[in-house]
Amino acid sequence: MSTVPVPQRRLFWRNFDIQYHSVHPNLRHMKRNMWELPHWVLWLGGVLEAHGYSDMGVLDLYTDPGTFNEPGRLAKDVVEKAARDNPADVYLFSPMTVNLCYAYEISTVIKQVHPAATVVYGGVVATPLAHEVAAHPSVDYVVVDRGERALPALLDALRDGRDVATVGNLVYRDSHGRTSRTAIRYPDVAPADLPFPKIDLFPASSGGDIRYLRQVYALGCPYQCTFCTIQTIGRRPGYFPIERVLREIRAYRAHYGAHHNIYWGDETFTLHPERTLELLDALDREGDVRYDCQTRLNCLTDDRVLRKLKSSGCQWIEIGLETASQDSHHTHKHHMNLDTTIETLKRVRDAGLATCAFTVNGFPDQTPDDMVRSIDWISDLIDQDLLQATYLFGLVPYPGSGMYQNPERFGMKILHRDFSLYHEDLPPVYATDKATPDQIYQVFLDGLDTFAQAMDKRPYFSDVPPVGDLTEYGGFWADAHV
Repeated sequence: MSTVPVPQRRLFWRNFDIQYHSVHPNLRHMKRNMWELPHWVLWLGGVLEAHGYSDMGVLDLYTDPGTFNEPGRLAKDVVEKAARDNPADVYLFSPMTVNLCYAYEISTVIKQVHPAATVVYGGVVATPLAHEVAAHPSVDYVVVDRGERALPALLDALRDGRDVATVGNLVYRDSHGRTSRTAIRYPDVAPADLPFPKIDLFPASSGGDIRYLRQVYALGCPYQCTFCTIQTIGRRPGYFPIERVLREIRAYRAHYGAHHNIYWGDETFTLHPERTLELLDALDREGDVRYDCQTRLNCLTDDRVLRKLKSSGCQWIEIGLETASQDSHHTHKHHMNLDTTIETLKRVRDAGLATCAFTVNGFPDQTPDDMVRSIDWISDLIDQDLLQATYLFGLVPYPGSGMYQNPERFGMKILHRDFSLYHEDLPPVYATDKATPDQIYQVFLDGLDTFAQAMDKRPYFSDVPPVGDLTEYGGFWADAHV
């Protein structure tokens, strides 16, 4: 995701970074601003390679410091040179919502440089906005939902000159310029049947640019949080075989650096205790894997899991606490009982695990005072050493979420569809009866200052790392303004 220059982020990220490094003793500072490799690229690369498409590469503009000549403005000469240096028959894009405008610009340059090239979009924003994206003059096709079946089928049809109407999960412009979705809908491929990812699609040197290596055990999430877009990959989790997961970890670390820790991309890593324990036992036997994960408060109730998380290499658990309002949880995040927060966090801490919260500001059923109470609540948990750190994001009704689809149901009025402003660090793109966008944003900015102060303390689980300037801790913020 692109970043924006919010001055209050400077101290926030610096203190967050110190807390994070304190429990990751072998962690190296990122060279650039990319926390991780885009997992979907390596994943679909493996799918295409298994299907016989072996000539592929990466048009890496995200980490190029010259891609943006000023905040929010692409350097067209850099993009054009990258396109000329990387000719291809087909270009694949999977932008996030806030980057959709940049993807369009890059696609337009590609069409100018390589008029015969085919441009295909997919992913979390292209799926819910499929017809809109397919109508863009620089986009030829949109693959909706997961693409393991549709993308190879589309490439086969293009190669063989067949009618793309026979390809499933596809939206495109017909001969009259109208967008149309094909009639076939492919079933998802079970994780066990997915080809091995193309690990080396990025050069090994990219390992110096990233904070961790993303790994997935389960695809999908059964919960329906109103602000989430995970539904694009399914509601019923499917699990990869454990030996396959371990093979991927070994291959990623062999190529990008054995020092890397793993970040589990599962939305709810500890959802099923018995399945989780099977994986943790395997990681324990592996012996040298260090990792972070994310989960829910109500999925940390099994002491066996807590003990095994620690012994198997877990260093950092991220929990979606979001807000102090139980009513908001009932509406927006089902099955969360905040009455257990302190007890659960104590048990996690006593198991020797550092915990970080996801905090979200701006729920539409809250007044500004309600939002401030949530900031203060999380700060107090940090002060009690029940949390080591927290993220803070502004609420965004992303396309594909329940909030975007039915804003009025949640008391929201979406003000515009300029997706370049659908950013978690920018003023909200909606208004409510309880708060104006300016009021919501001011709480967010004040919250960054509050959390920066809360995290300016001795880390609970280890000594404070040597404090340096922003090029060492939080330095990615200073260099990441696009």
